[in-house]
This record gives sequence, structure tokens and C-alpha cells, in this order.
Amino acid sequence: MKFKKGSKIFSEELISNAIGWVAGLVTVDLLSHFFAVRSWKNGWGLFSRKTMIDADTFNILEWVITAVFGFIVLTSINKLIKGRLFRKKDNENEKNTDETEHE
Repeated sequence: MKFKKGSKIFSEELISNAIGWVAGLVTVDLLSHFFAVRSWKNGWGLFSRKTMIDADTFNILEWVITAVFGFIVLTSINKLIKGRLFRKKDNENEKNTDETEHE
């Protein structure tokens, strides 16, 4: 019983962390869609139509936005999973009480 409960908690945390991680990766992709860093690839900003920022600024933005958005998605997925579990437990408790009342 404890193993089943522990594996369920582990799988739920794994799912929410994975979804939060993917959301963080998506934000990095969106960030690179709007901003560019000066480098030899884009002629130090001469050939880019994106907003040019310093590499250090881009790294800071990348970390902050990824952390914040990933955390928001992670907590909302955790709440969604826990809310679903509580509803499922409540439904099971109602069924059990209904069955004992009918007996």
C-alpha cells in the first residue's frame, strides 16, 4: 500500500516537473524568437531584424523568464493533479458511504 502511494506521488511529481521543464524550454525558444545577441552569425547585429541585446542580458533574461514561467506551470500542474486526486477520493468516499447505507 505504501509503495503504491509512493509511486503515485513520484509519478505525479515527475509529470509536473517534466511539464514545467518543457514550458521553460518553450519560453527560451520564444525569447530567442524576439531577441538576438550580437555575434558573427548575424554580422554583429547588422543583418538581424530582432531587438539586439548583450549576451549577458540575454542569459539573465533567459534564466529569469524560464524559472518564473516554469515555476508557474509546475505549481498549476501540481494543483490540478492534487485537485483531481481529492475529487477522486471524495467520489470514492461518497460511493463507499452510499454502499454502506444501502446494506
